[in-house]
Amino acid sequence: MKTNPIALSAFAATLACAPLAAFEKIALIDSFDFGTHFDTETVAGTEQILDHVLLTGADTVLWRNCGGATMRYQSQEEPPLLMEAPLDPRRVPESRPVHGWLRYWAVEPDIVRTAFASCKRRGVARGIHWPYEENHWSHWTLGAWNLSHPQFWCRNARGIPWHGRCSFAFPEVVAHKLRLLDELLDREPQTIFFDLFRSGGWTVADEYVKPHRDKWRQRYGEPPPADFHDPRWIALVGETQEAFFRAVRARIAARGVKVRVLLGIDRVSLGEDENWTKRAVDWKKLLREGVIDGVVVECVIPDPKRPYESTAEIYASVRDAAGGKPFFCPAMSYNFGGRPGYPWYAQVTGDKPEVAVRKLMEIARDAGAAGVTMECVDYRNYSPAVCEVIRGFGASAPQPSTPQSGPTQ
Repeated sequence: MKTNPIALSAFAATLACAPLAAFEKIALIDSFDFGTHFDTETVAGTEQILDHVLLTGADTVLWRNCGGATMRYQSQEEPPLLMEAPLDPRRVPESRPVHGWLRYWAVEPDIVRTAFASCKRRGVARGIHWPYEENHWSHWTLGAWNLSHPQFWCRNARGIPWHGRCSFAFPEVVAHKLRLLDELLDREPQTIFFDLFRSGGWTVADEYVKPHRDKWRQRYGEPPPADFHDPRWIALVGETQEAFFRAVRARIAARGVKVRVLLGIDRVSLGEDENWTKRAVDWKKLLREGVIDGVVVECVIPDPKRPYESTAEIYASVRDAAGGKPFFCPAMSYNFGGRPGYPWYAQVTGDKPEVAVRKLMEIARDAGAAGVTMECVDYRNYSPAVCEVIRGFGASAPQPSTPQSGPTQ
């Protein structure tokens, strides 16, 4: 079904005075995902993306700033590599030029500034979705800064370097990330969301760098453990991770701006906290101490025999751990490698997708969640029926005049 641009524009206009909902609906989006549908290197194409995304009922948009270390805006700190990215999609045929790759880092005007300006006009809250990676699973998105600084690359227990990420154990790496943060703050986001799900394959197994090995020997008087599951090793790496988030908070405070910091926690269950054992991020401590302002449950691992009931139990456990701080639950349209979205719930229960997403939103609301996150809103991946449920939940977002013209699966 084709999108009706007149209806989309009329709907977008009604959002200019839309207040932020008490039950927030956050859309995670990336211009890259629309690159073969709209001319996303232009102001008009960016507006088309937002028209499309807001059909879901989103009242907050978190725009992806990068894929790996390939920036989606004009970065002075992370310039693009002087080569084509062979896996990037080509521009749409009618765009200029007909041939060539997407180059968001060179687009004028700046894509993130363009998107944020549109959000301001529409009365939509805006922010950045920042993946916790320098490479997208060892693909083509390695950054020029990374490749220029091999002395900071991560290493495994055998000392073999991995170019996929530079370690936060080096002050120079943290300084680089903070300069990237400065660039984002210059674009006036209201939220910065760090996404632990998108880590490029990095775990504590890759943190056998010299600063960590030296700290271990000083503390324990022995070589670092070969088994990276050692709780002491995870805790040692965790000190580095915590220091990074404290540095982010301090940098935002030093800029004198009010920016909400959210942390995306991955694969949440009633068992092992994988965000600690794999990423060495103690999200509960960061919440308690106000280093972050809230957490986004990126996905849960429910019991297939009790999908909704076990999900409610997991959400309740996050609420209790959050100690009154905001948390957000997923309204995810994909099933990412063992990370079930609402299509999985529909499959195992026999519910229609729109019924499943309604039940999941009700469970989140009843657990005390501050809202939901839509992961991700791509081109037509949220059906009109699902969009209608999300839009109408809590009656917080304006209803478009022709909902049947929205995204289709």
